[in-house]
Amino acid sequence: MTRTFTALLLCTLTLATVTGCKKVQEELAASQNPFPKSSPLHAPVDTTTRKLVREPAYLERMKGLSPEQAQVMGAQLSMSGMGRLELPLLERRAELIGQLLHKQSVADCAAMAKVTTPAEAARNSERIIETLATLPQPVINEWFDIAYQATLAELQQRPLTQVSEAEINEAAIALVQLVPSDDERQRLGDVMTTLATSSDADACWAVRTMYSYLPKLPEPQRGHFAWAATQQ
Repeated sequence: MTRTFTALLLCTLTLATVTGCKKVQEELAASQNPFPKSSPLHAPVDTTTRKLVREPAYLERMKGLSPEQAQVMGAQLSMSGMGRLELPLLERRAELIGQLLHKQSVADCAAMAKVTTPAEAARNSERIIETLATLPQPVINEWFDIAYQATLAELQQRPLTQVSEAEINEAAIALVQLVPSDDERQRLGDVMTTLATSSDADACWAVRTMYSYLPKLPEPQRGHFAWAATQQ
């Protein structure tokens, strides 16, 4: 019988302290970390997991799930909560996405731009993780911290940030106007209106272009565009 399992039994069957039981829950959750300790993703995942298992609402959502199901549920909670975050945090997330896109291959970058189905979204999540591991450690840590904040926002059912369709359209127009070349603006408009059938090279160029100009977009358009990016 393992030490962790023995401790779990003690928490369940005896008058162990609440603090001790929470520590066992942390250790059990941390043991499911899918990344080896040599991976730059291991430590931030460990930190995030330990914080989440201190949340009763999170434990309730994970009750009875297998490790694989728990990973899917965790990803769903994070994405559902993105629209509940404050705009400055979403702007920073958009900047990190821009870094990811420029590190990806053209094919993977284009796939992220074209995602439409749940299966494609799941594969995109894998691509993001694969690329994330190649970025500097502070960037990785920040990415997981934003995901944690979004999960917490969803668990707490914070109000959704309100951004209208008109504000999103205004932000998109303002972003395109930042592109200095008439030809590139025309190309960007053409590609984005036929994204599903565009070549990988065109789709990747378009999405990289948008995210590269996003930091130059004035407020409040920058925040509105960043929020819209979470709704895809």
